[in-house]
Amino acid sequence: MEVRCPNCSSRFNLPDQLARPGAKLRCSVCKTVFAYDPAEQLAAQGPLPDMPVKKRSRLGKLLGLLLLILVCAGGAYWYFKHSATGESGPPTEQELAKKVEMLTMRNVRQYYVDNEKVGKVFVIEGKVVNEFPEPKELVTVEAAIYDKDKKTLATKKQLGGVQLSLFQLQVLSEKEMESFLNNKVEILTNNTNVPRGGEVPFMVLFYAPPEGVAEFGVRIVDVKDVPAQDDKQDEKSAK
Repeated sequence: MEVRCPNCSSRFNLPDQLARPGAKLRCSVCKTVFAYDPAEQLAAQGPLPDMPVKKRSRLGKLLGLLLLILVCAGGAYWYFKHSATGESGPPTEQELAKKVEMLTMRNVRQYYVDNEKVGKVFVIEGKVVNEFPEPKELVTVEAAIYDKDKKTLATKKQLGGVQLSLFQLQVLSEKEMESFLNNKVEILTNNTNVPRGGEVPFMVLFYAPPEGVAEFGVRIVDVKDVPAQDDKQDEKSAK
């Protein structure tokens, strides 16, 4: 039981068996001797004080409101952007097959090259032929290598338009080879406005491939329509 000193208001615990009316008690702080009175102790203790309520500052309210506005604005921008551009995520396999249905591959082959800087390089190369009646551009392929159980070891996408010579494959660094394969000038020369019957060369490189490569695969995963001449003129005028 908690007892309060009538002189200094210090509180201390009193064993229940000693809490008898009239019992003499001594405060351990101020040494005052007083008689225990249950009614007086109850009145002295009074009700528990209310916990203070922390009021939210005006600045806190403003910051909260600003955060809410930013979140809503970001959501609205994302919705508008995707709705206005018609973006709805990557195409399904059926949509992709329809998009590239009249593109074919020929002369596809794979081989290893010993590079003096990288070590072994696994090379996949070939050509994509446009059999659509209209021009196409920016053909992209995806290559994969598999182990004997047909488990995928690595995959890689590559814009067509560039192939390296055997000498380049043997002496260039990985960074240099990637720079050549993604050279914008070469890609714009060989992979834009490709007419019906036109070919786009491609090459995909896997550097220091893992052990156990048993098979490879390559497929066409993207192609773009050539903008109408009027659209191109509008773009030049805008620039």
